Amino acid sequence: MGTILLPLQRLEMLLSDLHPSPKHPPQVIVREIDSSSQQDLPTTTLETKSQTDPRRDSGASIAQPQTQTALVITPSRTYQLTSDFPAPASPGPGEVVIRTRAAGLNHIDWKSVEHNFCLPALPWVVGREMAGVVEGVGAGVEGVRRGDRVWTSTYYKDRRAGCFQELVVVPAHTVARMPANLGFASASCLGVGGLTAAMTLWRWLGLPMHPPPADGPGGARQVILIWGGSTVTGQFAVQLAAHVGWDVIAVCSDRTADLVRRLGPKHVVTYSGRADGEIVDEIHALGRGRISKAIDLVGPQTARVVLDVIARSEGVVDFAPLAFVSSKEAIPASARVHNVEMKQFVLDRASEVYAKRLNELVESGVVVIPKLRVIQGLGAVEGGLKQLKEGDLAGDKLVVSLSV
Repeated sequence: MGTILLPLQRLEMLLSDLHPSPKHPPQVIVREIDSSSQQDLPTTTLETKSQTDPRRDSGASIAQPQTQTALVITPSRTYQLTSDFPAPASPGPGEVVIRTRAAGLNHIDWKSVEHNFCLPALPWVVGREMAGVVEGVGAGVEGVRRGDRVWTSTYYKDRRAGCFQELVVVPAHTVARMPANLGFASASCLGVGGLTAAMTLWRWLGLPMHPPPADGPGGARQVILIWGGSTVTGQFAVQLAAHVGWDVIAVCSDRTADLVRRLGPKHVVTYSGRADGEIVDEIHALGRGRISKAIDLVGPQTARVVLDVIARSEGVVDFAPLAFVSSKEAIPASARVHNVEMKQFVLDRASEVYAKRLNELVESGVVVIPKLRVIQGLGAVEGGLKQLKEGDLAGDKLVVSLSV
């Protein structure tokens, strides 16, 4: 019997629903963006036409507002949209203030509210990833200036870093310039899905960040199993692993199989209407004893099936259960379980290398962004999180776009 220590972010696949606040019914306007075109919709959208102050993007200094619009988690753990939430003060040393143009919606956002974790105090602001325009920089900040278009991934312990507000304050080393081929909505999904896939593969599972040289030694290619290949993080992971020469076995539903195949895996295994044992047999046959890494992105039941695959493997398999696996789960001797802590992107300055490399791959077109569903305004976030919880997004990524 093995014991696994689970970070708070492992609670990302749990339970029940938030009731909409009658004072602020969500107005959800869905706009789909196909991942085949990385640029967001052009000048008719709020993201590009609503730059009312030309100084904001020019680098000129402007007065810091006293209040801002924010989606606040109240002491009763309900959502409240307010236009008079205190704006952050001037950035401290090493900090950057970013005006939000788009923010990604993630399971951790509604689960932390519903299950009362990652909320150090109330009222609070949630949201873990965003893209926007730099509003100001603190002392000692280099490489980032006012007016830059950037994205970031944030840590829950600082209320100023919650992304469902107009102004976000984060450490400078977590701020990355937006790839030139992306708009704000597309860039806003790099901070959780993209970065989680990249850091899981490169930091915890030890896959290379660059492909092997073309004239390097041959031999049998190594195999990675990715259960949840159509999830947002899974889509990034499939592409990143395939790019460096690994054979990817991606598991998904029949409905999303074509989507996953376009990402470049060696094999796609569908689970719809099949018994676990049958799926394990197929994966084992496809892996031919070469599976050495595995990721689960769905939850405790699928993590159990992945462990069954690992138990039949010939060597040690590094396993990252990114959704949830019980600490009471029996861990086979062939499994080396990794505790992925995405807070290390914020706590460890050396982690900025992962954002830079991810940017390179996106900008070069090696990695494409998932198809987006864009909702308009912070008032739509609560309804969007409910939709996210109910599932059935078929691999699409929910993003909120903000006017400024």
